[in-house]
Amino acid sequence: MAQYELVVCKGGLEFGRFGIGEGGLTIGRSMDADVILTENAVSRTHARVYFSADKIVIEDLGSRNGIYVNGRLMRKTVLSERDRFQIGDYLFSIERSVPVNSSSTTISYHQGTLLYERMVSPGDEGRLPVLYRAAHLLGSVFDMDDLLSQILGLIFEAVPARRGFILTIDAATQMPVIRASHSLETAGEGPPLSRTLIDRVLGQKDAVMTMDALEDERFDASKSVTAHAIRSAICVPLCGRQGVIGALYVDSGAKAMPFSHGDFELLMALGRVVGLTVENAQLHHDKIEQERLAAIGLAMASVGHCVKNILTGMKGGAEIVEEATKSKEWRRVEWGWPVLKRSIDRIEGLMLNLLMLSKERVPERTATDLNQIIEDVLGTMELRARDAHAELHFDPVPLPPAYVDSALIYRLALNLIVNAIEACQDQGGHVKVVCTADSSGHTIQVSDTGCGILPEIIPHLFDAFSSTKGSRGTGLGLACCRKIVSEHGGTIECSSEPGKGSTFTVFLPSTDSANAQAPMFYDSVSGLDCQR
Repeated sequence: MAQYELVVCKGGLEFGRFGIGEGGLTIGRSMDADVILTENAVSRTHARVYFSADKIVIEDLGSRNGIYVNGRLMRKTVLSERDRFQIGDYLFSIERSVPVNSSSTTISYHQGTLLYERMVSPGDEGRLPVLYRAAHLLGSVFDMDDLLSQILGLIFEAVPARRGFILTIDAATQMPVIRASHSLETAGEGPPLSRTLIDRVLGQKDAVMTMDALEDERFDASKSVTAHAIRSAICVPLCGRQGVIGALYVDSGAKAMPFSHGDFELLMALGRVVGLTVENAQLHHDKIEQERLAAIGLAMASVGHCVKNILTGMKGGAEIVEEATKSKEWRRVEWGWPVLKRSIDRIEGLMLNLLMLSKERVPERTATDLNQIIEDVLGTMELRARDAHAELHFDPVPLPPAYVDSALIYRLALNLIVNAIEACQDQGGHVKVVCTADSSGHTIQVSDTGCGILPEIIPHLFDAFSSTKGSRGTGLGLACCRKIVSEHGGTIECSSEPGKGSTFTVFLPSTDSANAQAPMFYDSVSGLDCQR
């Protein structure tokens, strides 16, 4: 008797072929059906296709919406190869099977989805332990190549494979790339996998199993099958939400070691699980890359704007100095040079802050006198405070040594005091620094009576490139302060009232001083201008 297949199509696309055996095929929404259809218009047990006296018969099993054969509603009728029948939105036809190895099998993309849903349902416990172990790996191994290698090892425990590969499609070249491989065979030249099977799976989204690829007419012209003497093989798609993103391939090597239909179904289900994981990892990687590029773009735009403003000041100061040298009016040098010097100091501060933010570092702690650091900073800022009409106040009290990185704490204090002076620049005011200590650590408090900060700005005050100074600020000073304090395990807080001033409080916790060096003091860097 000739062999026939039931071909199922929807929306003009084929989604499965099912061999009509001696027991026939049942069609319906039930998971027990041979051909599972998911539409509500399909009854749980809708129809049956079977052989009767060497003829193919279609019979309605009491469905709600019936069967339309060649456009006519029928309860039971004999089918020929020319006939078409419809159930819901699915269109069926009968085709004579191609005479290939009887153990060869194909599972369509859509049928694979239904198969996966059935395998993970509570009633199917035969393969669930393997799927559970795979799920455990997916949640505990975060390096993608290591994860896929371990998944492949799990597959070798579950099915009688001799060689196996997991491939994913490279986003840039759209070509399959081997991400994991395992072989129990003697090493040979080149990867011993069938490109014919891979191309079919990636192109048609079907899962394919063959019991003897050398005799299978689907692959009779394949050089890779012949060259590697591939016998039994399974290749299934790695299915993500948007489609096929790779393939899982195993074969029995040179031995005719048969795979079971259960092995085929298991690998099909694993292809769904692994495919979703790979897709999620790729989406996460793409999201991180987009955020990284966006951050780089924001940083470049902010730095470029800041450098442009600084260069404008440098150009203005240089032009005054140049005109003074041409006209021999040396008094004009006294006007231009301070402008040029301030611009040089600002760009130096910008570069130092960028370097500070660009890398992580462990503080080089030494026994440090905080009072001395504050006095050094205030001495450096005395002229600038006078120009801003800001009065500096600091009444040091005896303090135990603070075991900190003195260079970093100098920059921290400098940034905070510069900000306080500039907050008083328009209307004058007072800048006060207080240092205290107790058993838990040291506290530095810098307060001013300047313009203050709006409440809605304070939550973003320590973010990079967030500035309250317009073109005069880079938005890096306070970001550096937070980084320095964080590297010391401390905290930094701001309280402010618009029009009345701001207070920044830094707490540096005590640390083990056993390995600290003798007291050291950081030399002040005259003119360093780190803007907030």
